[in-house]
Amino acid sequence: MSQPKRWLPLFPLKTVLFPNASMPLQIFEERYKLLLRHCLDRDSKFGVVLIKSGSEVGEPAIPYTTGTVAHIVQVNETDGDQFFVSVTGLQRFYIRNITQYRPFLGADVILLDEESDYQVTSDTLDVVREAATRYARLLLGIGGGWVSNVQLPLEPLPLANHVAGMLQVSLQDKQTLLEEPSTTKRLETELDILDREVAMLERRVSRELMGKYGRQ
Repeated sequence: MSQPKRWLPLFPLKTVLFPNASMPLQIFEERYKLLLRHCLDRDSKFGVVLIKSGSEVGEPAIPYTTGTVAHIVQVNETDGDQFFVSVTGLQRFYIRNITQYRPFLGADVILLDEESDYQVTSDTLDVVREAATRYARLLLGIGGGWVSNVQLPLEPLPLANHVAGMLQVSLQDKQTLLEEPSTTKRLETELDILDREVAMLERRVSRELMGKYGRQ
């Protein structure tokens, strides 16, 4: 089966958007105001791609080739002619060819179907959810918060996307997760990252507790 293709305006950012995740954007550059108007006049969709080189402002940045289709769900305009936009990630895509550089980037892309991965066992899902719950509680605890129940998706693909979005790791690590076509491998990689990050956070908590109570 051939993969669907389309043209997408691109928004290069220093962040990675995953399917089903929400993202707020503040738009003030004229080229991205034009991109916003272009999208609102059509199907309210554009591509979010991580910047490989360059910056978010100034000359067009060079993006990674895998990104996520973003759907505009809300737009608020301020008196200062800025826009606060809320988007939701829909589907991953691969850039075939950048066809437009000004006033904003645009590209022919291939929309990527997610693999129907039936190799993920319920035990694996339980282990990932348990690690993700521990990770979320540690992050909240370090910030002075607490939660009794961390809400996590039950199905493999939504869980993989949710965990990828919540991880506070490098952008390169997040991009690697976005580019992984196999849900099973993505979950396995996320579990390795969660185990590493949980161990690091537990050591940090232990040091802070020792510093606070060790000399009493």
